Amino acid sequence: MNDTSIRYLEMLQFLPMYPAKRSLPEIKEHLEEYGYFVSDRTIQRDLIKLSSAFGLYCDDRSIPFGWCWMKDAKRADMASMDHAEALTLSLAKTYLSDVLPINNSARIDALFKRAENFLDQMQGSDLIKWKDKVRVMPVTHGYVTPKIKDEIQDAIYESLLREKQFVGKYLSREATKSKKAIFNPLAIVSHGVVTRVICTREIDGQIDNIIRYLPIHRFKSASLLEDKINIPDGFNLDDYLSSGQIEYLYDESIDLHLKFSYSAGLHLTETPFSKNQEIKIVKGKSIILKANTPYTETLKRWILGFGDQVKVMGPSKLKKEIQEIHKKSIFN
Repeated sequence: MNDTSIRYLEMLQFLPMYPAKRSLPEIKEHLEEYGYFVSDRTIQRDLIKLSSAFGLYCDDRSIPFGWCWMKDAKRADMASMDHAEALTLSLAKTYLSDVLPINNSARIDALFKRAENFLDQMQGSDLIKWKDKVRVMPVTHGYVTPKIKDEIQDAIYESLLREKQFVGKYLSREATKSKKAIFNPLAIVSHGVVTRVICTREIDGQIDNIIRYLPIHRFKSASLLEDKINIPDGFNLDDYLSSGQIEYLYDESIDLHLKFSYSAGLHLTETPFSKNQEIKIVKGKSIILKANTPYTETLKRWILGFGDQVKVMGPSKLKKEIQEIHKKSIFN
């Protein structure tokens, strides 16, 4: 490859996607950083030559004129990263790493580094300041994320993506020794700080069709197999999650009836408990909530979190259980 070809590549990779653009002085300065000292006329001639083959566009609507890749250009993956792309990648690395198959991916790691380098060089941009002004806060106590071995996470994620089984050893919370089994991964769910694999399993040749939600950090080993996974008939991830299974289900459906103090229940008018909720507001006194919902451990903890600011009116089983918990409280 001669110097001209390499110069072309440098220019193509320096140009951003429309509507961002690079002016002729910017392109010339960039090329000089890489040792290419050419005239403005040469750069313009090169860009015109490349525009027909690669879909480049000269935006001459305002001064300074600028060059960029058209949105529908065939090789636009070569384009320079822009502010929004860099910021999106940076936030994805921060908040989505646990549920994305990105560990030990040289290409994705290179993209993250490219995004960070871009942001470091553009600290004065108003858009870049967004990174320093946005945070995702948990609605409960912020637990420390449990550690997961990279090789185990990689094997499970690859199995899920390829719809292949994996063999692994899993240590349940109560057990003292891990058990070896073959797993059929169906989905990955980020549940608080815990990442879980939704799966079925086979132990000692016995197929277990119970759908389980196993924390990945409890796996002691995992290796990809070439056998296709067995998907249970009718399995749908959204239906499974909405049923409350992953939140320690006690009852699939109850008619919840709660009476909140006015201040404690007011948030339900802005952030409803569910799509089917019914609320009655006695201004300054109380707020009544009625909704059909699964009864889960998460629901029970949510109710207990309001202390004496909520009273369970029904169902009777839940009312009795909450009353018993309050009676046994170490603070009474």
